[in-house]
Amino acid sequence: MKKFIFGLVAALMLTISGYSWADGSFRCGNSLISVGDPSAILLIKCGRPLTVDDTTRVIIDEYGHRQIIRTGEVWTMYMGHDHFMQLVTVQGGVITHIVDGPRG
Repeated sequence: MKKFIFGLVAALMLTISGYSWADGSFRCGNSLISVGDPSAILLIKCGRPLTVDDTTRVIIDEYGHRQIIRTGEVWTMYMGHDHFMQLVTVQGGVITHIVDGPRG
């Protein structure tokens, strides 16, 4: 019975830690890239992104004029064959969001 409870607790801890790790970081070689890191660290550790796409938002003022404001960039990082690409959102030179993309 003790082995069962220990195994259940261990599985739960691995599941919880897996979700928190996957939410805001990824490995690039031997380095860990995390939300909050400067984009320069990403370039140094992982190299240049495959693509860079602007993120924008639309503002409409009280006169009905539309303005498109550039808010940041999404960098697509190629991690190698049969690995997930990483979509890294950069705003103001700082990594703000990391998600898995399609497999390379």
